[in-house]
Amino acid sequence: MKQNPFYPHIIRSHKTDIINISVLIATWVIMVILVNPVGDFPLNDDWAYGYSVKYLIENGDLQFLGWTATNLISQVFWGALFCLPFGFSFTALRFSTLTLGLTGVLATYGLLREVDENRNFSLLGAMMIAINPIYFGLSNTFMNDVPFFGFAAVSFYFLLRGLKSGSELEILTGIFIAWIALLSRQVGMAILLAFGYAYLAKKGTNLRNFIKGFSPALAGIAIQLSYQKWLQLTMRLPDKYGNQIKTLLEELSRGAGHALSNFTKIGLFSLIYLGLFLFPILIISFTGKSRELSSRYRIMTLTAVSGLFAAIIMTLVLKQRRMPLVGNILADFGVGPLILKNSYLPQAPQLFWTIITTIGAIGAAILLLYLFFALAQIFTRHSSPESEKTWLTVFIVSTIGIYFLPVSLLGLGPFGFYDRYLIFLLPLLLMIVSISAKDIKWDLSRKSISVALLMMLLCGGFTIGATHDYLSWNRVRWQGLHYLMRADRIPPSRIDGGFEFNGWYLYDPGYDDWKYEPEKSWYWVDRDDYIISFEPLAGYRELKRYTFRRWFPWGQGKILVLKRSAG
Repeated sequence: MKQNPFYPHIIRSHKTDIINISVLIATWVIMVILVNPVGDFPLNDDWAYGYSVKYLIENGDLQFLGWTATNLISQVFWGALFCLPFGFSFTALRFSTLTLGLTGVLATYGLLREVDENRNFSLLGAMMIAINPIYFGLSNTFMNDVPFFGFAAVSFYFLLRGLKSGSELEILTGIFIAWIALLSRQVGMAILLAFGYAYLAKKGTNLRNFIKGFSPALAGIAIQLSYQKWLQLTMRLPDKYGNQIKTLLEELSRGAGHALSNFTKIGLFSLIYLGLFLFPILIISFTGKSRELSSRYRIMTLTAVSGLFAAIIMTLVLKQRRMPLVGNILADFGVGPLILKNSYLPQAPQLFWTIITTIGAIGAAILLLYLFFALAQIFTRHSSPESEKTWLTVFIVSTIGIYFLPVSLLGLGPFGFYDRYLIFLLPLLLMIVSISAKDIKWDLSRKSISVALLMMLLCGGFTIGATHDYLSWNRVRWQGLHYLMRADRIPPSRIDGGFEFNGWYLYDPGYDDWKYEPEKSWYWVDRDDYIISFEPLAGYRELKRYTFRRWFPWGQGKILVLKRSAG
């Protein structure tokens, strides 16, 4: 039998992929061990999501707290699977998210391998997802963002493979998982709609292809409407369900000028965050791409990036802004959010954030250029729908546009835009970079490689340290809360233990969440006779002090249990 001459190459390719995947898994596991996610306590909003899993496990029925704004149902069932062996706990829920977090990292590797056969690029891109402080920080919670990311990335992977190979089985698998993603978060509709546009770009524009391409999205709309109707009919509809849609409509009602202002501001801030998160791979690809261009086009490209960078920096200077630009997860020298009375994080020097902002602005300028290349590719190759790059770019750019446009119009107020919304865009933008840099030679100078690897090492170190600290002080905080409730038998109604504690024990759908009452603490607190705090508070005396090991900066942190002073 004649041996296939490509067989040894295929074997080597598979071996390299196995090694790369093993590296990603090992890195993820080591990071998880270092931060120690164990602890039966909620973080951020996940007390509301954990409630639904607890209710399902203990009562065999679905119920949602009024704080829930997303569809959530697929995440609830996923979390319940991890609670079945030993019963409900937030530790089990955290590991359910960590599993989907790793799944998202591996799916990103698969996506980049499908787009570009360069295995080093794919490994580097997937690693940048794993070490991202927002992504990894959220992976150690039961928040909705990473589970949605995991479902969406796997869906995108199968849809891309199916369109590329013509496999109906893979397309159907991708569509099914996209529906699961939709039932986790409403913006999952972006994948289904973008698939329709990609299908037309791949197969050609006619009525038959239009029906086949957009029927999954129509089915997704039917699923979404049916789910909402079911929530209404069964009296399960949470008070804040779809709250971002209400916020969006309120923002749009203020006029086109206000909407444009929101889009411009959030678009700029988002580009800086994304440029920072992707900077190592952007600097490598851009350096390589510049070397492949003629002198004339190299000068034009560098001029364009320099001009965009100057415009971004000038805008920030005029607005007197530097990173962190938007709230929620990435905080000053750590991750959060910090929702305790008298919250505190060590402050990084202004020079540090100035440097970080500058790096993000450089990355933002390069990203803008790549997005321009992607749009130009769609329109210049529109006449050849069979071109692989065209339908693929249509798929990616459509998903980015459909997802980002509504969230960019939310504004920066309550229930508006948060930095965690950006993680969904990371693999999509990595694919854009991959397409633009597909034909470059990767024999780059040691300088650009060294800069990229150093940045990744620093980013990974920050991510691990910040997540470790976030889990550590929360673990200690709940030791103090359990001390009050068990040893001193203080009811939760007399304790302000912070947002998560108050929500888990005291949530009241009739409470005005944003009303400030100076005579007492906030978020569902009836009597704040006892407070958990980082620092002493006027009118309170210290009952107990707990310490924890802080990595950033290295030292010892403290959590105080305070009681209101007599009189």
